[in-house]
Amino acid sequence: MLQLIAMTTMLIDHVGYIFFPHTDLFRIIGRIAFPLYCWFLVQGYLHTSSLKNYMRRLFWLACLSQIPYSLAFDDWELNVIFTLLLSIVGLYAADRIKDEKYKALLMAGVLLAALLIPMDYGLYGVLLVFLYRYFTGWKLIVYHTALNMMFIAVYGTGAWIQLFSLLGTFLFAYPIPNYQISIKKWLYRSFYPAHLFLLFILYLWMEQS
Repeated sequence: MLQLIAMTTMLIDHVGYIFFPHTDLFRIIGRIAFPLYCWFLVQGYLHTSSLKNYMRRLFWLACLSQIPYSLAFDDWELNVIFTLLLSIVGLYAADRIKDEKYKALLMAGVLLAALLIPMDYGLYGVLLVFLYRYFTGWKLIVYHTALNMMFIAVYGTGAWIQLFSLLGTFLFAYPIPNYQISIKKWLYRSFYPAHLFLLFILYLWMEQS
């Protein structure tokens, strides 16, 4: 069910960004998606039978998504899957590297890359993934709120909409019984680049009509 919510709210967010840029409601609903994808990433990291294969899939999906992302948003920063992949590198360093100096060096590299390399959600996204890895329940809500407030402090009050991302965190921090809806892996994995490409085609068609 959470996968379907994530896919639907991401689609709504991107429809709003491309076609209704002055309507906040689409973007508010869309704030639910990224926390869910971050949580899925952490669950994949914790339960995958092969971290190497998991990271390889993320890398190729990020590469496949880059052109649709850049076309749909007219932006050549790296797409969000690169941010998620970088987050996995950070988790690996924090959890599995025993040499403290090497761990600190790699962690610093991950945080600097997230800060300096233009990518969707950037440092905010990496930090949110770390929160989902190490905190649960009310502590997670508190720390996510603090992260959002820091985000607003850096980018100004115009970034207030990011506060609604807490809705996504509530969905798994305090889950309620829900219907189990099975989504095919190929559909879930391909949805990001596929829907961006289709939205770009639709935008071109509407521009020419």
